[in-house]
Amino acid sequence: MDINNLGIIEIEMTPPRLELTPEEIEALADELVAYHAEFADLYYAVEQAHWSYKYLQGLTLPIESKALQPMAMALEGGNIQAMQQFIGQGRWQDEKLLKKHWQLVDETLGEEDGVWIVDGSEFPKKGKHSVGVARQWCGRLGKVENCQAGVFAAYASRKGYTLLDRRLYLPAEWFEAEHRARWEKCGIPHDIPFQTKPQLALEMLKAAVAEGTLRFRWVSCDEDYGNDPNFLDGVAHLELWYFAEVPHSTRVWETIWKLPAV
Repeated sequence: MDINNLGIIEIEMTPPRLELTPEEIEALADELVAYHAEFADLYYAVEQAHWSYKYLQGLTLPIESKALQPMAMALEGGNIQAMQQFIGQGRWQDEKLLKKHWQLVDETLGEEDGVWIVDGSEFPKKGKHSVGVARQWCGRLGKVENCQAGVFAAYASRKGYTLLDRRLYLPAEWFEAEHRARWEKCGIPHDIPFQTKPQLALEMLKAAVAEGTLRFRWVSCDEDYGNDPNFLDGVAHLELWYFAEVPHSTRVWETIWKLPAV
């Protein structure tokens, strides 16, 4: 990523070359341990920190499925029941973990003109029991299908890029009376209000700005967010600059400037 003389961000689309040596790859295991240690004290119990580390190990395994059961079976010292309990029933200081992550992102990737990026992603699902599942647009399949939808925030600078935050989108139908019975089963707090995807995005952005540890100047998004005036006004209110897509049919005022006669 670079900024040209006109102040326009230019994105290099060619993926970076993989130039890691075997020694550097082996050292990644030690870096993973050190990275996890940054968060270990933010869990309520030592057991939580242990199983979070085992889960992180599982995600790096060279196995086809990254579901809990195959990961636990492939891990040395893995335990299916313990890992299921950690993910499904465990409670931890989610907000503190995120804030620590933002701090580390700034230390390693942060730049004054960094870019906060928001985008949506959908996950095809079968059945009706997953939280927030509904027939809605699924970008992965390119059609309306049964899926879950989320809003994700990422960070990019000249030094690299990473994910920052996420929100699950609850469709409007989930707030109808017939869906309320599912709220208990899914563990959804009773005071959760309906929010559009741009509202969820702005909520994440405000949280990052309020924390003040992550440096960035730009906000980038596609037309799902760029077509929402309230979202763009919210970005401007935070004194940030945005680079947003808008529909090709967007109407604008044409202004003609005339230079004074000499």
